[in-house]
Amino acid sequence: MADTLYSNQIGGGVFQFLYATWFIWLPVALFFIFREIWLNFARLRFMSGLTWVLLEVKVPREVAKSPKAMESIFAGIHGSGKSWDLIETYWKGIVNPWFSFEIVGDETGVHFYIWTQEFFRRMIEAQIYAQYPASEISIREDYTKNLPTVLPDKDWNLWGTEFILTKPDAYPIRTYEDFTLEKISLKEEESKIDPLSALVEFLGTLSAGEKIWMQFVIRPADDSWKVEGEKLVGKLVGREAKSHTPFLFKMVHSVNDFIGAGSGSEIKAKESKLPSLTPGEKMVLEAIEENISKIGFETGIRWIYLAKRDKFNFLAIPAIIGIFKQFASPAMNGFKPNKSATTSAGYLLREKIELQKKSRIFNAYRLRSFFYPPYESKHFVLNSSELATIYHFPGTVVGAPGMARIEAKKGAPPSNLPI
Repeated sequence: MADTLYSNQIGGGVFQFLYATWFIWLPVALFFIFREIWLNFARLRFMSGLTWVLLEVKVPREVAKSPKAMESIFAGIHGSGKSWDLIETYWKGIVNPWFSFEIVGDETGVHFYIWTQEFFRRMIEAQIYAQYPASEISIREDYTKNLPTVLPDKDWNLWGTEFILTKPDAYPIRTYEDFTLEKISLKEEESKIDPLSALVEFLGTLSAGEKIWMQFVIRPADDSWKVEGEKLVGKLVGREAKSHTPFLFKMVHSVNDFIGAGSGSEIKAKESKLPSLTPGEKMVLEAIEENISKIGFETGIRWIYLAKRDKFNFLAIPAIIGIFKQFASPAMNGFKPNKSATTSAGYLLREKIELQKKSRIFNAYRLRSFFYPPYESKHFVLNSSELATIYHFPGTVVGAPGMARIEAKKGAPPSNLPI
């Protein structure tokens, strides 16, 4: 009874305080609300004026390059990001460009696409031709328009999800260096293990009425993720519990630092606190430091399995999830489905919720939306090496007969392409 009365008194006091000071906090709250609404409006206005193209990339059968070539392409794309001033951000609504790298499997085979703004088309082409001179790049109609605009319907069903990381961004996934794709000479091409082999082979087995769409939506990241990685390294090395330092002690340490007293003993004390790391722990720390030393991209991974209702095979879903598990390491990072973005639902209102989720992921895919409303989703940071591992143009080691390739080498790309 007394506790309830005390709680009511506190609640009443808070209400009275807010009521008495509304002229202070209400304008501030309204400012932040208005700023968010205006920013979304300005961005929508800017993005509605963008022109997009879908590029299909085909490489020759005899191409013998590791994903490092793709890493160079991503490095070139990273330069498209920049910082914008207040007028560009809040009045013009300018946002950093994003790109969608896509892999599609259907009855026609396996195709590699890049969705980009028309403004960056020549840059993309130049980067690809620089690494794959004999490749063929062509503009295609958006393949998502070959299906009804509203799915699922009476003929088509779908299942989809988005991947997230199992650990913080700084922990690396297994990259192509771990698959020995970089260390083996070109003469030993057949002995390479390409992590995309299983994916391409599986996509090549789809029959008529089945489709798998996979997209990797990226945009250049700033260095904030590296700062978080450095903090993580310090935490793993120090392994010190957070404790409150009395104000008097802080004053003493400040005076000692100012006069230079005890600096040597402080360094020795810090060194003595460093734990003796096991070989496994050292490997993890080195991997994290190597990971954050490269450029990063904010990344969203989304994929959908679509099929005619009489052809829908649920076994395709665990197959794709299983293929992505090869990029995981128990001590490092890996991919897992984002439960909130997966089209499955519980028992309560299951049919209605699943329909809403399926409609949402289908529309988000068609719009290539990941970073902004109305289809903003949880994303993470991968560095250029990690991206090149999960998306690259496979060499001869991937022999899937259904993969779209150039049967013969083409001539060199135009000499007037910008580099």
